[in-house]
Amino acid sequence: MLLNGIVVAVVAMVLTIIGIPRFIMFFHKKKLGGQPTLEDVKQHASKAGTPTMGGFVFVIVAMIVSVVAALLLGQASASFIIAWWVLAMYAVIGFFDDFLKIFKKKNEGLTAIQKLLAQIVIGLVSYLIYTSAPHFKAAPRMGNFIPDHMIPPVSPGLQVNHLILFGRNFDLGIFFLIFIIIWLVGWSNAVNLTDGIDGLASITVAISLSAYAIIAVVHHQYDVLLIILSVIGGLLGFFVFNHKPAKIFMGDVGSLALGGFLAIISILLHAEWTLILIGAVYVIETLSVMIQVTYFKKTGGKRIFRMTPIHHHFELGGFSGKAAGWSEWKIDIVFWLFTAVMSVVALWLYFMF
Repeated sequence: MLLNGIVVAVVAMVLTIIGIPRFIMFFHKKKLGGQPTLEDVKQHASKAGTPTMGGFVFVIVAMIVSVVAALLLGQASASFIIAWWVLAMYAVIGFFDDFLKIFKKKNEGLTAIQKLLAQIVIGLVSYLIYTSAPHFKAAPRMGNFIPDHMIPPVSPGLQVNHLILFGRNFDLGIFFLIFIIIWLVGWSNAVNLTDGIDGLASITVAISLSAYAIIAVVHHQYDVLLIILSVIGGLLGFFVFNHKPAKIFMGDVGSLALGGFLAIISILLHAEWTLILIGAVYVIETLSVMIQVTYFKKTGGKRIFRMTPIHHHFELGGFSGKAAGWSEWKIDIVFWLFTAVMSVVALWLYFMF
């Protein structure tokens, strides 16, 4: 089954590599504006007019490839449906936000309240699907690519309303509804904040998802593995055009979808707490914004960081904020390595307990 998953990832990567140039051509042909650049970061001046919404391509590719693979391999389970739903719906929110900015020339896109309400509603529906999961049956497979005896149990051990922390099981009951909404909304926005320089979010999320792919393999949750690998493949294909100098950005359609997807995957694998470590970069990016805003208000305009999210602080003045700014490649590599190390730590702790 792992080999099938690798094939799925490769297919998603290839289709994304084929699709992105056509999407870029569409932007140029229609003479659409790109993602707004930051005036305070002079290095970003050259990015003006760069097409955005590239997340539309890799999300659509991941959704199609994963659902076809799940049906062919008999893995269209409740867990798969939930992960697929969250990926799709958070992408829809991001799509409308980007659409208003690019096509309707509304700089703010969706208002903060509109975006938050949409995220909460999707979290609520996700909870309803999740709590109904034990009553779902996997769709019958449509292909004969693997023998029946090689198809593992689908979503083994899925316990709704439960949090498992270091081997201890906590039944939250109806309070899990609050948790799942906060978890999905929080992480979707955290990844959205991280998507600020060329290539940063795409590979950081791919590394985070790779950690969850390992957990899925160990626990034989191949239904979840298929969609994880589909998204990883799409991200790797997208990175071909998103590394510096980026030919396209993912936009909110990609970043919001990826954040929500990471959150629901951690839930489906009963490894929620690991996301604090695996997603440490997103936590730091979010905290930097919160600290900056709070300090700014309390001190009447003073700042702790040169600019937030914190990757812009490094761009403008290095680690101290007063030195030479880091290049985007340096920030990328430092953040990727940090994510990889924290993922290894999370996996070690997870399997130790």
